[in-house]
Amino acid sequence: MSRSPERMNIDDDIQIRGRGSNHDSSLRSANRSNTMEEDIEPVRSIEGWIVIVRNLHEETDEESLGERFMEYGTIKNIHLNLDRRTGYVKGYALIEYEARKEAEQAIEHANDTKYLGQMIKVNYAFVKGPTANGNDRDRRDRRRDRSLSPTRD
Repeated sequence: MSRSPERMNIDDDIQIRGRGSNHDSSLRSANRSNTMEEDIEPVRSIEGWIVIVRNLHEETDEESLGERFMEYGTIKNIHLNLDRRTGYVKGYALIEYEARKEAEQAIEHANDTKYLGQMIKVNYAFVKGPTANGNDRDRRDRRRDRSLSPTRD
C-alpha cells in the first residue's frame, strides 16, 4: 500500500512537545536557567553556610584545599569524600563557613578558577529553589490539609 503525498503532509502539522521535541529547546532551557538563577536562595545549614567545590583533582588533600579557601574566611569544616576502591577524592568537597558573607566571597572569587590544573566550580551546597505555585510549604505540610480517611466500623 503506497501513501499519497497529501497523507504525508498531514504529519507535518503535528507538534511534538516534551523531552523528545527539539523545537526551541535551547530557548526554553535558556529561559528556565535565567529564572532559576534569579529565584534561587541559599539556605543555611544547622551550623553554617556550606559551599560545594566541584571538579577537584583526584589528588587534592584537605590541607591544601583549606589553605586555598581560608583567604575568604574562617573555615569551620572541610569534607572530602574519598573513593573506597581507589582512595582518591571523588571530585568534590564541602566547605563550611560561619558567615554568609564569607561563603559569598568564596563563591565569587574561586568559581571558575584553576586549582591543581583543573577549573573548579564553586556554589552553595544547599539552595531553596522556586516553587511552582509560589507557596513555600513542603510535602509534609501539604498532607496536613487533606481530609482524614473514614473510620471503619
